[in-house]
Amino acid sequence: MEEFDNPEKHITSVAKFLEIKHKLLNTSDINSGKWMFRGVKRYEYGLIPSIGRLTQKQNKIFKSKQKLFEFEKSAFAEFCINVYNDLRENNQFNLLAVAQHHGLKTRLLDWTLFPLVALFFAVEDKDCFEQDAALYAFQTQFVFNDFKKLTTPFHEDLDEYHFLFAPDLTQRIKAQQGVFQLFKDPTKEFTEGYNLMKFRIPSKNKIEIKRDLNDLGISYKTVYPDFDGLCWTINYNKLCIDQAK
Repeated sequence: MEEFDNPEKHITSVAKFLEIKHKLLNTSDINSGKWMFRGVKRYEYGLIPSIGRLTQKQNKIFKSKQKLFEFEKSAFAEFCINVYNDLRENNQFNLLAVAQHHGLKTRLLDWTLFPLVALFFAVEDKDCFEQDAALYAFQTQFVFNDFKKLTTPFHEDLDEYHFLFAPDLTQRIKAQQGVFQLFKDPTKEFTEGYNLMKFRIPSKNKIEIKRDLNDLGISYKTVYPDFDGLCWTINYNKLCIDQAK
Protein backbone atom coordinates (compact mmCIF):
# COMPACT_ATOMS: atom_id res chain seq x y z
CA MET A 1 0.00 0.00 0.00
CA GLU A 2 1.20 3.48 -0.86
CA GLU A 3 0.47 6.21 1.70
CA PHE A 4 0.35 9.79 0.44
CA ASP A 5 1.02 11.51 3.74
CA ASN A 6 2.90 14.63 2.67
CA PRO A 7 0.93 17.91 2.82
CA GLU A 8 0.91 18.31 -0.97
CA LYS A 9 -1.11 15.10 -1.30
CA HIS A 10 -3.54 15.81 1.54
CA ILE A 11 -7.22 16.11 0.66
CA THR A 12 -7.99 19.63 1.89
CA SER A 13 -11.07 20.35 -0.21
CA VAL A 14 -13.50 18.74 -2.63
CA ALA A 15 -11.63 20.44 -5.49
CA LYS A 16 -8.32 18.97 -4.30
CA PHE A 17 -9.86 15.52 -4.10
CA LEU A 18 -11.28 15.77 -7.62
CA GLU A 19 -7.82 16.80 -8.83
CA ILE A 20 -6.30 13.72 -7.17
CA LYS A 21 -9.02 11.48 -8.60
CA HIS A 22 -8.49 12.90 -12.09
CA LYS A 23 -4.76 12.15 -11.89
CA LEU A 24 -5.45 8.62 -10.68
CA LEU A 25 -7.81 7.85 -13.53
CA ASN A 26 -5.58 9.40 -16.16
CA THR A 27 -2.24 7.96 -15.09
CA SER A 28 -3.33 4.40 -14.34
CA ASP A 29 -3.44 1.57 -16.84
CA ILE A 30 -6.99 1.42 -18.22
CA ASN A 31 -6.67 -2.37 -18.44
CA SER A 32 -5.96 -2.67 -14.71
CA GLY A 33 -9.63 -2.56 -13.79
CA LYS A 34 -12.01 -0.40 -11.81
CA TRP A 35 -11.11 2.15 -9.17
CA MET A 36 -12.97 1.80 -5.89
CA PHE A 37 -12.95 4.18 -2.93
CA ARG A 38 -13.48 3.93 0.82
CA GLY A 39 -13.63 6.76 3.34
CA VAL A 40 -12.92 6.24 7.05
CA LYS A 41 -13.47 8.81 9.77
CA ARG A 42 -10.06 8.31 11.47
CA TYR A 43 -6.76 8.12 9.65
CA GLU A 44 -5.48 5.21 11.73
CA TYR A 45 -8.38 2.96 10.73
CA GLY A 46 -7.23 0.09 8.54
CA LEU A 47 -9.08 -2.03 6.02
CA ILE A 48 -10.67 -4.71 8.15
CA PRO A 49 -14.36 -5.69 8.24
CA SER A 50 -16.53 -5.00 11.27
CA ILE A 51 -16.60 -8.60 12.49
CA GLY A 52 -12.79 -8.72 12.50
CA ARG A 53 -12.51 -5.57 14.59
CA LEU A 54 -14.04 -7.46 17.51
CA THR A 55 -10.70 -9.27 17.99
CA GLN A 56 -8.51 -6.16 17.96
CA LYS A 57 -6.80 -5.12 21.18
CA GLN A 58 -8.77 -1.91 21.70
CA ASN A 59 -12.11 -3.68 21.20
CA LYS A 60 -11.38 -7.30 22.07
CA ILE A 61 -14.56 -9.27 22.74
CA PHE A 62 -13.55 -12.69 21.41
CA LYS A 63 -10.30 -14.39 22.43
CA SER A 64 -10.28 -16.91 19.57
CA LYS A 65 -11.27 -16.97 15.92
CA GLN A 66 -13.45 -20.00 16.56
CA LYS A 67 -15.61 -18.08 19.04
CA LEU A 68 -15.75 -15.11 16.68
CA PHE A 69 -16.91 -17.23 13.74
CA GLU A 70 -19.50 -18.99 15.90
CA PHE A 71 -20.92 -15.60 16.84
CA GLU A 72 -20.83 -14.45 13.20
CA LYS A 73 -22.80 -17.43 11.90
CA SER A 74 -25.27 -17.29 14.78
CA ALA A 75 -25.93 -13.56 14.29
CA PHE A 76 -26.38 -13.97 10.53
CA ALA A 77 -28.73 -16.93 11.01
CA GLU A 78 -30.87 -14.86 13.37
CA PHE A 79 -30.96 -12.03 10.83
CA CYS A 80 -32.11 -14.42 8.09
CA ILE A 81 -34.91 -15.75 10.27
CA ASN A 82 -36.23 -12.27 10.98
CA VAL A 83 -35.92 -10.49 7.62
CA TYR A 84 -38.92 -9.47 5.58
CA ASN A 85 -40.58 -12.21 3.55
CA ASP A 86 -39.58 -10.64 0.23
CA LEU A 87 -35.89 -11.01 1.11
CA ARG A 88 -35.93 -14.59 2.30
CA GLU A 89 -35.66 -16.04 -1.20
CA ASN A 90 -32.33 -14.32 -1.82
CA ASN A 91 -29.05 -16.19 -1.59
CA GLN A 92 -26.73 -15.86 1.39
CA PHE A 93 -24.58 -13.16 -0.18
CA ASN A 94 -27.54 -10.92 -0.95
CA LEU A 95 -28.80 -11.29 2.60
CA LEU A 96 -25.32 -10.66 4.00
CA ALA A 97 -25.11 -7.47 1.90
CA VAL A 98 -28.40 -6.17 3.32
CA ALA A 99 -27.33 -7.09 6.85
CA GLN A 100 -24.02 -5.27 6.38
CA HIS A 101 -25.75 -2.08 5.24
CA HIS A 102 -28.00 -2.12 8.27
CA GLY A 103 -25.27 -2.55 10.84
CA LEU A 104 -24.78 -6.28 11.42
CA LYS A 105 -21.18 -7.28 12.12
CA THR A 106 -20.05 -9.14 8.98
CA ARG A 107 -16.95 -10.15 7.00
CA LEU A 108 -17.85 -7.68 4.25
CA LEU A 109 -16.05 -4.36 3.79
CA ASP A 110 -17.82 -1.53 1.97
CA TRP A 111 -16.26 0.24 -1.00
CA THR A 112 -17.95 2.50 -3.55
CA LEU A 113 -17.48 3.30 -7.21
CA PHE A 114 -18.60 6.88 -6.48
CA PRO A 115 -15.58 8.76 -5.05
CA LEU A 116 -17.61 11.63 -3.57
CA VAL A 117 -19.68 9.16 -1.55
CA ALA A 118 -16.45 7.78 -0.08
CA LEU A 119 -15.36 11.32 0.75
CA PHE A 120 -18.72 11.92 2.45
CA PHE A 121 -18.27 8.85 4.65
CA ALA A 122 -14.83 10.12 5.68
CA VAL A 123 -16.14 13.47 6.94
CA GLU A 124 -19.76 12.82 7.96
CA ASP A 125 -19.31 11.98 11.66
CA LYS A 126 -19.52 15.10 13.83
CA ASP A 127 -17.90 13.27 16.76
CA CYS A 128 -14.69 12.82 14.75
CA PHE A 129 -14.20 16.34 13.39
CA GLU A 130 -11.11 16.75 15.59
CA GLN A 131 -9.40 13.66 14.12
CA ASP A 132 -7.82 13.35 10.68
CA ALA A 133 -9.71 11.05 8.32
CA ALA A 134 -8.51 8.88 5.45
CA LEU A 135 -9.61 7.98 1.97
CA TYR A 136 -8.51 4.73 0.33
CA ALA A 137 -8.39 4.14 -3.42
CA PHE A 138 -7.93 0.68 -4.91
CA GLN A 139 -7.87 -0.61 -8.47
CA THR A 140 -8.75 -4.20 -9.35
CA GLN A 141 -9.79 -6.19 -12.40
CA PHE A 142 -11.56 -8.83 -10.39
CA VAL A 143 -15.06 -7.73 -9.45
CA PHE A 144 -17.88 -10.25 -9.76
CA ASN A 145 -21.30 -9.20 -11.00
CA ASP A 146 -23.15 -12.10 -9.45
CA PHE A 147 -23.00 -13.19 -5.83
CA LYS A 148 -24.29 -16.61 -6.93
CA LYS A 149 -20.86 -17.46 -8.34
CA LEU A 150 -19.83 -18.13 -4.76
CA THR A 151 -21.82 -20.73 -2.87
CA THR A 152 -21.42 -19.42 0.67
CA PRO A 153 -19.63 -16.51 2.34
CA PHE A 154 -18.30 -18.84 5.02
CA HIS A 155 -16.63 -21.48 2.82
CA GLU A 156 -13.07 -22.43 3.80
CA ASP A 157 -12.01 -22.74 0.13
CA LEU A 158 -12.62 -19.08 -0.66
CA ASP A 159 -9.77 -16.98 -2.00
CA GLU A 160 -8.27 -14.50 0.45
CA TYR A 161 -10.48 -11.73 -0.93
CA HIS A 162 -13.35 -11.41 -3.36
CA PHE A 163 -14.79 -8.15 -4.69
CA LEU A 164 -18.48 -8.22 -5.59
CA PHE A 165 -20.82 -5.57 -6.94
CA ALA A 166 -23.51 -4.87 -4.38
CA PRO A 167 -26.97 -6.09 -5.43
CA ASP A 168 -29.61 -3.36 -5.76
CA LEU A 169 -31.78 -4.88 -3.06
CA THR A 170 -32.42 -1.66 -1.15
CA GLN A 171 -32.46 2.02 -2.07
CA ARG A 172 -29.56 2.64 0.31
CA ILE A 173 -27.31 0.07 -1.35
CA LYS A 174 -28.27 1.37 -4.80
CA ALA A 175 -27.61 5.02 -3.89
CA GLN A 176 -24.14 4.27 -2.55
CA GLN A 177 -22.97 2.41 -5.70
CA GLY A 178 -21.41 -0.17 -3.48
CA VAL A 179 -18.81 -2.85 -3.97
CA PHE A 180 -18.26 -5.38 -1.20
CA GLN A 181 -14.93 -6.93 -0.33
CA LEU A 182 -15.46 -10.42 1.08
CA PHE A 183 -12.70 -11.62 3.43
CA LYS A 184 -11.80 -15.28 3.88
CA ASP A 185 -10.18 -14.29 7.18
CA PRO A 186 -12.01 -11.19 8.48
CA THR A 187 -9.43 -10.66 11.23
CA LYS A 188 -6.65 -10.03 8.69
CA GLU A 189 -6.21 -6.41 7.57
CA PHE A 190 -6.10 -5.77 3.82
CA THR A 191 -2.84 -3.98 2.94
CA GLU A 192 -1.86 -5.64 -0.33
CA GLY A 193 -1.02 -4.22 -3.70
CA TYR A 194 0.82 -1.36 -5.36
CA ASN A 195 -2.58 -0.18 -6.58
CA LEU A 196 -3.88 0.43 -3.04
CA MET A 197 -3.47 4.06 -1.97
CA LYS A 198 -4.26 6.01 1.19
CA PHE A 199 -4.75 9.77 1.46
CA ARG A 200 -4.99 11.92 4.60
CA ILE A 201 -7.89 14.33 5.20
CA PRO A 202 -6.80 16.89 7.83
CA SER A 203 -9.31 17.47 10.61
CA LYS A 204 -9.31 21.24 10.06
CA ASN A 205 -10.75 20.73 6.56
CA LYS A 206 -13.50 18.22 7.35
CA ILE A 207 -16.35 20.64 8.12
CA GLU A 208 -15.77 22.67 4.97
CA ILE A 209 -15.54 19.52 2.84
CA LYS A 210 -18.82 18.30 4.27
CA ARG A 211 -20.52 21.62 3.52
CA ASP A 212 -19.21 21.62 -0.04
CA LEU A 213 -20.41 18.06 -0.58
CA ASN A 214 -23.83 19.05 0.71
CA ASP A 215 -23.91 21.93 -1.81
CA LEU A 216 -23.07 19.42 -4.55
CA GLY A 217 -25.97 17.18 -3.54
CA ILE A 218 -23.92 14.61 -1.65
CA SER A 219 -25.83 14.64 1.62
CA TYR A 220 -27.55 12.37 4.11
CA LYS A 221 -30.67 12.50 1.93
CA THR A 222 -28.89 11.14 -1.15
CA VAL A 223 -26.52 8.71 0.56
CA TYR A 224 -29.21 7.41 2.94
CA PRO A 225 -32.37 7.72 0.79
CA ASP A 226 -34.86 7.00 3.56
CA PHE A 227 -36.65 8.99 6.25
CA ASP A 228 -33.53 9.08 8.46
CA GLY A 229 -31.45 10.61 5.69
CA LEU A 230 -34.16 13.13 4.82
CA CYS A 231 -34.53 14.29 8.43
CA TRP A 232 -30.76 14.53 8.97
CA THR A 233 -30.51 16.69 5.85
CA ILE A 234 -33.35 18.99 6.92
CA ASN A 235 -31.79 19.51 10.35
CA TYR A 236 -28.36 20.08 8.82
CA ASN A 237 -29.61 22.61 6.29
CA LYS A 238 -32.13 24.47 8.44
CA LEU A 239 -30.50 24.47 11.86
CA CYS A 240 -26.87 23.54 11.20
CA ILE A 241 -27.48 20.58 13.48
CA ASP A 242 -25.30 17.64 12.53
CA GLN A 243 -26.87 14.34 13.54
CA ALA A 244 -24.53 11.91 11.89
CA LYS A 245 -24.21 8.59 13.59
